[in-house]
Amino acid sequence: MSRAEHIRHEAARWFAKAHGGAFSDAQRASLDAWLSADPLHRAEYAALTRVWQAAASVPSARLRALAEPEVAGVGATLPGRRVANRWIALACVCVLAVSLGAVVLPAVNRSIQDMASVSPTSPASESGAESGSESAQAQEFSTRPGERRTVTLADGTAVELSTRTRIQVNYTPAQRSVTLLSGEAMFSVTHDAARPFVVDAGVGRVTVTGTRFDVRRVANGLDVAVESGAVRVDGVGARAPAGQAKTSALLTGGLGTTVDADGAVASPGPVNLSTTLAWRDGKLVFQNATLADVANEVSLYRQSPVVVANDAVGQLRVSSVFSADNTDDLLAALPQFLPVRVQTLADGSVKISSK
Repeated sequence: MSRAEHIRHEAARWFAKAHGGAFSDAQRASLDAWLSADPLHRAEYAALTRVWQAAASVPSARLRALAEPEVAGVGATLPGRRVANRWIALACVCVLAVSLGAVVLPAVNRSIQDMASVSPTSPASESGAESGSESAQAQEFSTRPGERRTVTLADGTAVELSTRTRIQVNYTPAQRSVTLLSGEAMFSVTHDAARPFVVDAGVGRVTVTGTRFDVRRVANGLDVAVESGAVRVDGVGARAPAGQAKTSALLTGGLGTTVDADGAVASPGPVNLSTTLAWRDGKLVFQNATLADVANEVSLYRQSPVVVANDAVGQLRVSSVFSADNTDDLLAALPQFLPVRVQTLADGSVKISSK
């Protein structure tokens, strides 16, 4: 093990102890002495702190949970030694995370709920009331970059809007219609068998009577995921060759589908709802995502875009969870675990290039 790797292990061990529960005055004094002994000690510890802050300060219970299991592959790093001590295990997680291009949170697949804060509810909409009688038939709601909000429609249906989202609402005696013009929204629909609830999202249409589901417009189509109940997804103007794609699909809880640019609906499949719906709690979850996809997602939460310099940089992989409410910290953390440089340009945009 090189000196740098050894220091990184030590920094991870101290960091895990300091953030994993009771930390005595004697341990604090020992940590201070270790930090003062070498500038590299302080630099590695500060790097872990920046990554930790960007990952939205996972509670100590989560840190302890991450430290408990034996870390896969650690034997290759520490030959002949079984990782039994939980702090050493977490140290190895930290070191492996840096070397593999992942942050300190590889166990993000488990429940995001214990890391989440409550989504804020915004003031009244730009046009139309958020609740009340159905005399206010036509409404429009939208969010700014980085904003999330919850609105209540005339029938009691709750709609959670993600960043850069815009919807139009039009209720008639026969149908409740919402047009998703851009962005992503989570719908908790009040049951009304006599009046279907229809979400029109360009290449696809979602029809329900009462359920909880998420709809996201993407550049080349549409993503739909159902938390509970059932929905029917119909492609609009599907032109896919016969037998190669469906033009409709029925989804129940835990299933999702996509609709492509031609309106062809994919077969239903299971979705990770904790990941898909993490935006509601202000989280950005990436699982082996390309840096190009990360840049596109982060751009939705900022006034100016984030771009990658070239395809090679864009194909770097990221697995982590970050706070959507502070994308500056996310960008500042990237050079800590990827070989990249992050530069803010004169126009406010951010460029990610290789070191």
